[in-house]
Amino acid sequence: MCLSPSLLYDLTFREFGNAVRGRYKAQEAQQRVDWERTRWQTALLLNVHTKKGSNVRPKDLAVFPWEEKPKTGIHTGWAQLKAIAKKNGKTR
Repeated sequence: MCLSPSLLYDLTFREFGNAVRGRYKAQEAQQRVDWERTRWQTALLLNVHTKKGSNVRPKDLAVFPWEEKPKTGIHTGWAQLKAIAKKNGKTR
């Protein structure tokens, strides 16, 4: 994280945790950009070798987890919490 020892020791546990999470999110965002660039370049490379009327789109090659649509239904968010509460008999 490029922190000097004096700066590191002055951090509280919460500040250190926030710094670690921020660093992780920044690395994850950079990796996403890299993967999307690679997919785009591969699609361009493959399009040179395909027939004239057909195209290879980047999403035809791979769909990444962060691009998938969120699932709906009982297994998400408030609906899941309500189902647990209802199961335990604690609904209003």
